[in-house]
Amino acid sequence: MKFDILIAGVGGQGVVLASRLLATAAMDAGLHVTTAETIGMAQREGSVTSHVRIGDEVCGSLIPSGNADLVIGLEPAEAARNIHFLGMNGSIVVNEHAVMPSVNGSVKYDPDQVLEFLKSNCQDIISIDFTQLAKQAGTYRAANVAMLAAAAGADLIPFPPGDMWNVLEKMVPEKYRDVNRRAFDMALERVSGIKNPEQQAIDI
Repeated sequence: MKFDILIAGVGGQGVVLASRLLATAAMDAGLHVTTAETIGMAQREGSVTSHVRIGDEVCGSLIPSGNADLVIGLEPAEAARNIHFLGMNGSIVVNEHAVMPSVNGSVKYDPDQVLEFLKSNCQDIISIDFTQLAKQAGTYRAANVAMLAAAAGADLIPFPPGDMWNVLEKMVPEKYRDVNRRAFDMALERVSGIKNPEQQAIDI
């Protein structure tokens, strides 16, 4: 099997942690995995991307353009910036919560317009304010965990929710485990109806 996941966000959103969780899940399942990150000005809310390539036929750590099976966008503009990686039959999980650029420019950032662009370019998309969901669970920092749970619950990654949680339980410090569990379960509940084949896109 071969499965490519591109994770995109900005510094501080947990892009690298999400990629490590997915890579660990792959290794626990006995699968070959490679990862690569581009971090840039991450500490200043700059773009961060991570490539997670799973399978024995993987050549190289970076996903070629048009080959990703899944794009996980922790921020709408970063998902749009990396949509060229998405394969023809790929899926997107996007966090509707926008991180506004810290430097003012001449181009206005309209998150709603960006989300509409994503939906018009991918029929299989989960679009939720995962940051707000994570806040309801106890901390906005668990948005990345919620997004992995949503992807697993919607069968968009090759690991069931139980396997993903087993990895999280090992890697998340004990003092943060309960709040991450709440975010994980809340995300699973939100995507529980996505397996309906007539419901190719949800916007909650």
